Amino acid sequence: MAFSGSDAAFEGFRLVRRNPMALVAWTLLYAVVSLVSLFAMSNAIGPLTTWGERMEALEGTSPTPEEVLAAFQGLGEVMLGLSWLIPLQLAISAMLMAAVARAVLNPRAGGFGYLRLGMDELRVFVVTLVLGILVICAWMGVALLVGVLAGIAGATGANWMWLFVVLGGLAGVAAVIWISVRLSLAVPITVAENRMAFFDSFAVTRGRFWPLLGMIIIAAVMVMVISLLSWVVTLPLSLAAGLESWPQGGNNDPERIAAALDVTNPWIIVSALAEAVVYALTVGVMYAPFAAAYRDLKGLGAEAPAA
Repeated sequence: MAFSGSDAAFEGFRLVRRNPMALVAWTLLYAVVSLVSLFAMSNAIGPLTTWGERMEALEGTSPTPEEVLAAFQGLGEVMLGLSWLIPLQLAISAMLMAAVARAVLNPRAGGFGYLRLGMDELRVFVVTLVLGILVICAWMGVALLVGVLAGIAGATGANWMWLFVVLGGLAGVAAVIWISVRLSLAVPITVAENRMAFFDSFAVTRGRFWPLLGMIIIAAVMVMVISLLSWVVTLPLSLAAGLESWPQGGNNDPERIAAALDVTNPWIIVSALAEAVVYALTVGVMYAPFAAAYRDLKGLGAEAPAA
């Protein structure tokens, strides 16, 4: 099957049209996670307020190391209490990425929104985590390269050396983008072949960099358009719920923050559901093209076998 990046970019919309219940399932999952996160953060307001008061009491004094340690120990306890939200978000992301890949590669897989919690999700979690760390390290390498070149240019005082700083930065950015695109099919390969496919994407994407980059750009633009259009609905709901007001002036008012995070407020629930719909749609629009690209590049057809 011939691969068309522009055609694959619209796979998310075809997926939602083909199975709207998948969008419902992803929406409900993300809405529950959002409300749980809000509840956890609302419970942390009290301890954070107490920590802030302790820090204010230490200002203008000469606190002992024990007092400083005690103050920051309170902050550490709060952060530790919220630390479970990070792996939860990562796990949900893995579930959604696997579900989207499964929906594209094997539409008959079944399940509510193709959602599962099993080995596929664990493999996707590990693969995305490892590759994410590698890409972050690559960006850090680019920053280090630019910093070294800038240091040399500044030390020599030669203006022409700044040309190498710019060229080095552009080359580094291009290299990271190239690596990211070549690794972009790792998740659908992992789901389709039931194994951790860290670098198998390089073989599948050989000679297809530009169509894949175009596909990613089109999908990203569509996600931006969806996000912008969704503000017409989500912004008024956020204002009604108070989510937009406290960061702009109520961040020092614990009662105002608590009210904005109160999950018993109907407007909070409605706002979370609206945001979840937008998020679920963007997940489909952003992730489905990669699965479609893998399907088409491998010539698997619309009913590729997948677990």
